[in-house]
Amino acid sequence: MNTTTVPTNSTDDVSSRPASQYETHFEEQGSLMPPKLIGRIVRFLLGAWLLTAVYPMADALYGWIALGFWDSTTPPRGLMFYLLVAFAFWATPHVINIGFTKNWRRGPQWVIASVAAALVGVDLAAYGTWWSGPLAVFVYLWLLYIAVHLGLSLVLSSIIATPGCEMRAVPHLWTIVTRRSTREHYCPGWLDRLDRWERSKP
Repeated sequence: MNTTTVPTNSTDDVSSRPASQYETHFEEQGSLMPPKLIGRIVRFLLGAWLLTAVYPMADALYGWIALGFWDSTTPPRGLMFYLLVAFAFWATPHVINIGFTKNWRRGPQWVIASVAAALVGVDLAAYGTWWSGPLAVFVYLWLLYIAVHLGLSLVLSSIIATPGCEMRAVPHLWTIVTRRSTREHYCPGWLDRLDRWERSKP
């Protein structure tokens, strides 16, 4: 059941938003408008699509850890894998900062990049190639986390009509269940533009 109350004093004014998309700016509960029908459908479809990637990544991770692929030196083939890595790298600060109410800016990206670079060095030293067990396991764990957290948040936000960013869906659900207020955050991606377009229609 959707218990979202549409705020009467909400605005689409973007002047109060931080200049950088990596700078978080949390709003009091009731400050942002919930998504309408099209926005909710799009969120659900995106979340479901992301969650379809969970099994292949979990299966690949199982192969590396449990089936003796640890010393394999064949890097992933196919454009989709590298597009997913690029998307996950872009999304990481938003998933972590907005999802956990932090303002670490691009810190999560630096952590991912630094660990990956260190593991490339480990692979080169141990296996003579940039891609092998240590880096592969780290990358698949990271991609799996992003797909699960973001995918579930998108689906949940479509169901309960979370105002603003889908990464606030779990805190929003907590508010619905406990009646305790939480904070909201505008969506730094293109879904914000979709929501504003839909609200502008009669």
